[in-house]
Amino acid sequence: MVSFVERQLHDGTPRASYLRIVALVDRLLVLSALTNKAGESEGQVICSKLTFLMDGMDSVMKARTYFALGCFYGSSGSLTKAKAYLEMARNLFQEAEDDNSSVRDIADIEIKLNGINSSSDVDSLRSRYEETLAKSGRETTLTIDAGVALAKALHGSDRNIEAEKLLANLLATSRRVHGQDHRCTKSAATALQGLTNELLEDPRSTDSGFGDVDGWFRSI
Repeated sequence: MVSFVERQLHDGTPRASYLRIVALVDRLLVLSALTNKAGESEGQVICSKLTFLMDGMDSVMKARTYFALGCFYGSSGSLTKAKAYLEMARNLFQEAEDDNSSVRDIADIEIKLNGINSSSDVDSLRSRYEETLAKSGRETTLTIDAGVALAKALHGSDRNIEAEKLLANLLATSRRVHGQDHRCTKSAATALQGLTNELLEDPRSTDSGFGDVDGWFRSI
């Protein structure tokens, strides 16, 4: 799709350049939702193209491009680079006080930055859970507590499918081994119910990537 658009928009006019950048940014946001190597390879190519085109962009377009770059690098695990791009995007949006969508855009960026900051918590809690699981087995209260803590961190990082599966397994184990009224069972049940309710209220709160791309660019 992007290659077709680029072939059609190489006439060098400002409008063509703008549409080309929009197509590249839009595609990069879509790729941010993918986890396969093909998507990552294509994304790296688009990142290089957008970096090359950066000098010709106005501040708002540059901010949107930084946002897309941050989303992509965040989804591919390059958290330091992702955070840097998202912070640059936020700074530019804050300067664009006349842009009606800036408030919403800044709010979206804050959510992404919070997710990146919590990724280090996820790594730490995952290590703790895996160590406890290896030492104590999956049925002990220590392991279940560590698993619930990990699931909450996963939820905070928008990894809701993984969090939901983990909580469901923890709840089933705790209910079977410790009983319905045990604190571990109640803890896992409460966390799972809270996550389920949130997903029902906002179906977009899944592991589908870095947000809704509709409406990002005003029609020309």
